[in-house]
Amino acid sequence: MKKLKDVLGLDVYCEPQWQILVSELGSFWEDKGELVSSVAFFVHVWFEALTELLDDEAHEAWTDTVLTKVRELTSRLNLTVEVSENQRPSTKWSDAQLGFILYIPKDLIHQPAQYFGLFKEQLLECFEENRPSKTLPIHSTTGDEWADVGAEDREEEPAKPPQTGDKAPAVDYLPDPNTMPKPSALFQQAPYHLFVYTSASNRSCKIEIECSHSQTLEVLAEYLKRWTKINVNRVDKPPAVEITLNHAASGFGLECDKLTLHCENRYGPIYNISAAAILNLVEGVFGYERVYGDSTSWHYRRDTPFKKR
Repeated sequence: MKKLKDVLGLDVYCEPQWQILVSELGSFWEDKGELVSSVAFFVHVWFEALTELLDDEAHEAWTDTVLTKVRELTSRLNLTVEVSENQRPSTKWSDAQLGFILYIPKDLIHQPAQYFGLFKEQLLECFEENRPSKTLPIHSTTGDEWADVGAEDREEEPAKPPQTGDKAPAVDYLPDPNTMPKPSALFQQAPYHLFVYTSASNRSCKIEIECSHSQTLEVLAEYLKRWTKINVNRVDKPPAVEITLNHAASGFGLECDKLTLHCENRYGPIYNISAAAILNLVEGVFGYERVYGDSTSWHYRRDTPFKKR
């Protein structure tokens, strides 16, 4: 890690969640000490792969991309260690986790060094623009409508009752916590719950969106970032709306569990954000059904899981 810090010129942070790692990998290792050694070796190999890439002048453009990404999101290089869904290790960049993710395979691996080349290859590919990305079939909101919508939200309508066609099966027995899947996998299953909260003051307004389905928040954030205007009132020309995926608030290993939209006007009411535009997306595009609503909060539910493309 010291060599990586010297090459990168930034602090490096990696603090594995050992309790979770042992819980998921313990069945493959009789000796928990060997499990810890294997994970530590994987981390060491990953650091070596990254250091070699950063130190190679042939990958100067890639190095610049890494530094730009790190400085945009945080002041240090973060590595999060998680368990893979299969027997293959992998690595990727995650804006939500503010850094790289290393996935440890669900298998008995004594020589992680064999994956040195694989890590280098995946690290080089993790910022490629042509890799598959989430897409959003927008058909109900156009261009830059949402950043300028007025403060007057639409009139409250009676909440629709939740759909009953795809009811979850009745649960007769309490589940065994030792056999339940981890939250990141469990919360991929419907129903999905989504809450929208609004608050405002004289100089700022904020919308918070909580959701049990991380991908809903990721796609919504990506779309809003694409269409938010630039704050021409400031010399540094930041986005008019600060859009933040609050991944750190989740203590259950989720990519993210809250999306915050914040608009501050120190020099007058130039920009505004409205819950009406967000509710339009949640209902009309993502297909969530409203089950409750008042003047400042709305609760939604989706009983049908999203299909994979």
